[in-house]
Amino acid sequence: MVDQEKIRQKLHFIRQQLKELDRFKAMDEGEFTEEPLYEAAATRMLQISIEAMLDLCSHVIARKGWGLPKTYVEIVEIAARHGLIPKDLEATYKDMARFRNRVVHLYHDIDPKEIYRIAKLHSDNLQPFIALVIDRYLGE
Repeated sequence: MVDQEKIRQKLHFIRQQLKELDRFKAMDEGEFTEEPLYEAAATRMLQISIEAMLDLCSHVIARKGWGLPKTYVEIVEIAARHGLIPKDLEATYKDMARFRNRVVHLYHDIDPKEIYRIAKLHSDNLQPFIALVIDRYLGE
């Protein structure tokens, strides 16, 4: 059985991170890239919001017995196959998983302009996932 409290906690955490990321949307690229702390904060917020999404998916996959994913990309594939991730956004969520891996393992190759672009233009990509999970597993 899916642990609804765990799902609520993960969703709350994701929402908090996305709310914090909203601060960067009002900035222009120059303002963002001039301050190294902005990049560091945005990078971390993106990373942990993606990790929370993947953790939530892993929890549901395990509890539902949908398989044993070996990678974050496989988590997204299984979640999309079972309707936990919107199928039309599967490629986007796979990119998120890959981005998370780059941030963790190839952090020295991350461009501040890329972080700005993702924070400004793509941080809302988790909203369809949040809505779907609430509808499907929390009934709110």
